[in-house]
Amino acid sequence: MNYSISFTSLAIGEHKFDFEIDKTLFELFENEDIFDARVVLHIDLIKEERMLTFVFNFQGKLNVLCDRCLDPLDIAIKGSNTLFVKFGEENVEQDDIIFISNKENKIDLSHYIYEYILLQKPMKCVHPINKCNPDIIERIINKEENNEKSIDPRWSVLKNIKFE
Repeated sequence: MNYSISFTSLAIGEHKFDFEIDKTLFELFENEDIFDARVVLHIDLIKEERMLTFVFNFQGKLNVLCDRCLDPLDIAIKGSNTLFVKFGEENVEQDDIIFISNKENKIDLSHYIYEYILLQKPMKCVHPINKCNPDIIERIINKEENNEKSIDPRWSVLKNIKFE
């Protein structure tokens, strides 16, 4: 999918663009954590004489693995970000402001879309406990119980130490 916007032919003012984001964007950046995506992206472009302002609004679902049971999990995302593009002599990036050459006539937004969506992904992606794979949960619980029972007797003496 092409996420480039040609801005030279656009009149000064506000312009709207809509994109459907799927897993191909994440495959483009070789992201193996996201298996599928269904995200609707709406971009408002405000073109001024010496600057472009892109306002990204997106909402949808990402399909990832549950961090607890490793079963597939759909997580809802929703977000908004703003990117400022100014014209200059050379291409430079600084946070949410980028400078592009006066000779450029279009901008590829795929990298920014990718990053903005990833920023909405929670650090920990888990099912509610009652929705996780029960076999995996039982294995985890049994492994924890076995670890507690299999403490080396030489170390078990340390349990009796009391700090005052």
